[in-house]
Amino acid sequence: MVIFCGTALLLAAAVAVVVASRNRQQPAPPPDVPVAASPAEVRVKAVERKPEPTDHEVIEASAAVAIVCGADSATADRYEARNDALRSIARRRELPEKDVAALVAYLRSKDNAMRVERVAALKNDVMNLLRNQEPPVEGLAETLIVMFEGRSTSTHNSSTPNSPPHPHPPAVLDYCIQHLGAMLDELDEKGRLRVRAVLAKAAKRTKLPYAGTALYSLAEDKRATVAQEGELKRLTLALCKPDVNNIARIAAIQLAGQRGYVEILPILRDTLSGEKRDAVLDTVCIGSIGLLGNEDDIALIERFKGDARRSAAVEAAIKRIKGREDVGTPTAGKEASLTLRPLLRAVQPHEIRSDSFGGLGAVPPDKESIVGGNNRGFATRS
Repeated sequence: MVIFCGTALLLAAAVAVVVASRNRQQPAPPPDVPVAASPAEVRVKAVERKPEPTDHEVIEASAAVAIVCGADSATADRYEARNDALRSIARRRELPEKDVAALVAYLRSKDNAMRVERVAALKNDVMNLLRNQEPPVEGLAETLIVMFEGRSTSTHNSSTPNSPPHPHPPAVLDYCIQHLGAMLDELDEKGRLRVRAVLAKAAKRTKLPYAGTALYSLAEDKRATVAQEGELKRLTLALCKPDVNNIARIAAIQLAGQRGYVEILPILRDTLSGEKRDAVLDTVCIGSIGLLGNEDDIALIERFKGDARRSAAVEAAIKRIKGREDVGTPTAGKEASLTLRPLLRAVQPHEIRSDSFGGLGAVPPDKESIVGGNNRGFATRS
């Protein structure tokens, strides 16, 4: 009996030693130390706050701006690289001041590193980027005016010591005019009048293609007075005449139709009755006759009904003339015969060629020239 009791005591002691040993190997966490939650208990916010820009992002923006401006010699003559750099910052609305200053300086400079149409496309997108900055870039309208007037412009990547009288080609000036027109409503009264004066000056240059663009920029002025509307009409009628640059004339005839300027009907009839043919000009004249003409004009435009490039305009014009309640009442302002902006986009100066019918046709752009940003015909702001 004593032996049995002694054995039981020995076994109990052994068990106690083992338990104590295990407790020493796996200590329990102190009560004041929180235990990490299991993965199933972790919840992530559906929308996280966008982090503030870091110095790294600023450096990246500045590096991209340098490429856009052609400051990187390795990419200065590569439109794709410069356009890609521009795209990388295209949605930035708060660029550092030094980057904005660099882009403004680039606009005013002459870029000889690439073909004219590529420089124009790149500068148009730079203008869009600058117009989208918040707060607005101070003096941007004046910069575009300076570019148009050809004042205080340095040479950028120029290999020729003597620059031409005007440092910017017509295609770049066309973009300047477009953006100035788009900015009219954003300017104070003094700035608006300043821009209008420049646009009117551009519209009087009847031998240059951007004169027609200036008309449409003036037409975008929502604060125009009766006197200023009269000025627009006079400028438009002057650009409808046969001795005007063809692209500017096309724009003027289109605008005259949309605005209801019936005074141009004799010019439209003479143009369509003449021997010389131009597919784009004919189409615009037919469309404006549809807006301004009467039943007597149907026979004149029906002669173009069998031409594939003009037939759609003929059908639309006849439908408008016949659909009026009172024959001879213009429908201008109610509907437009054509959309001018895509039309002008198709006949940019660097893309024009003569077709087999003696008219104008748009040369398909090469792959590289369509890689760029927003638009290639008229300025846009996203």
